[in-house]
Amino acid sequence: MKKEEPARMLDALTQKDIIFQFGRRIRKARFLDLHFLNICFSLIVIQVFLTHPVTTHAQSETPSASSMTESSLTETRSAFREPSFLKKGSGLRWQGVFFGVGFRHLHLSLGNGTEVVSNQPDQNGIGFMIGLLQEEYAYEYERQVSIIDSGKTISFEQHSGTRIESIQNTFSFSWYPRLMRDLHGQLGAGLQGSRTGLSGEDSSAGIRSETAIQLSGGAAYFATQNLMLHLRISRSWDLALIRSGNRPMLETSLIRSLFLNYYYPL
Repeated sequence: MKKEEPARMLDALTQKDIIFQFGRRIRKARFLDLHFLNICFSLIVIQVFLTHPVTTHAQSETPSASSMTESSLTETRSAFREPSFLKKGSGLRWQGVFFGVGFRHLHLSLGNGTEVVSNQPDQNGIGFMIGLLQEEYAYEYERQVSIIDSGKTISFEQHSGTRIESIQNTFSFSWYPRLMRDLHGQLGAGLQGSRTGLSGEDSSAGIRSETAIQLSGGAAYFATQNLMLHLRISRSWDLALIRSGNRPMLETSLIRSLFLNYYYPL
């Protein structure tokens, strides 16, 4: 009997250890399950909070991005708008100022029938013109300074001289229809004031101030953006011709000019 009691006690201890260990494992398993559940719940919460703001931000940013794109496209179209003068069939749609000098062939007719001709552009003075161009029309000022040495004595009434000097100032209005891409015709009319006289070693001439009307025609070619070559033929008639009993000194003039103009677009 005494030998059986220690054996029973050992068995009882062994069973208690087994039960204790089993209980620890159960508690540990429950702890792990709870820990796993906590981790899963935390991940779900994090995913919900992170995903929802990103989606909202993306939705709110989409209109802004599209509006920025439309704005940038609008700015691009405005910056590179085609100039109106490049449109087909529009003619001279822009405005500009041109000015330059001209070389001439002169044919002057005096009131007594004397004619003076000069075909030497480098020896008969010079012409100057300035104009404001608007679409196909221009307002122009032209100044012709003519000094012609005839080599012989020219007489007019009580005056005589070997050289005739004339300054003609003309205000005119011209039309420039487009003929080709860079070539334009020219038709114009204007009012002219002139001062003409005879001079020379034996000159006794005075200066006559007279008024005339002028008609002109020609062509203008834009060789470059700023170089305008202008060939013009102008004819003027003194207004004294319509008044009886008054004979003008410079009755008519015919001037063929080639102007080298600088064109500045406004």
